[in-house]
Amino acid sequence: MLISTLYIVVFGILAGQSSLTLLFGSPIWLTFLLLIFTLLLLSSLEGTQIAIVSLSDRSADQLINVQKEYPVAYSILQLVCSKIRAQQYLAGRQFFVIITVFLNAQITSFPNMNFLPFTEYPVSELPQWINLICFKFGFLGALLVLWTAQLIPQYYANRHPDIFLNIRGNSFVVRLCLFIESIGPTKPANWISSLVLRTINN
Repeated sequence: MLISTLYIVVFGILAGQSSLTLLFGSPIWLTFLLLIFTLLLLSSLEGTQIAIVSLSDRSADQLINVQKEYPVAYSILQLVCSKIRAQQYLAGRQFFVIITVFLNAQITSFPNMNFLPFTEYPVSELPQWINLICFKFGFLGALLVLWTAQLIPQYYANRHPDIFLNIRGNSFVVRLCLFIESIGPTKPANWISSLVLRTINN
């Protein structure tokens, strides 16, 4: 399944069969670069959440060691040291998760694919449910995202949160999450949740 997924997604994009290329006119090279960029961004979003939660439970003495050995990780923890800041980060993070998943769905769906990439084998010869789920709904892309951009960084961040959080690009991603939250696109959810809580309490 892994080999089939990589084959369809990578060579489907290179063959110009991606929805992003066919429907929106994205050049093949840009579609491929967007796939790599969104996978890396989502990896950072998934891993930083696990790492921050793991490190927030450490004692003051343990955090001193983090400060000495992993200064970038420590600076990130300082950014989200309060409940409000952590909530702002999580809200901004969720915004980017939705954007990257939506974009990946466009990149990895191939609704007009007639032949398997760079072969003469017709897709119509495959069972109809495979054609529908894998090519039109982008299920293979969902698997690729799950394996590479979600589970791998989560597993690693769970085992080595300080090392993962110390990767320099993660500091930029956390700041980006805080920035996007500060300009407002996640505020309606905050207002609605506050209204619901007020209604329940009353």
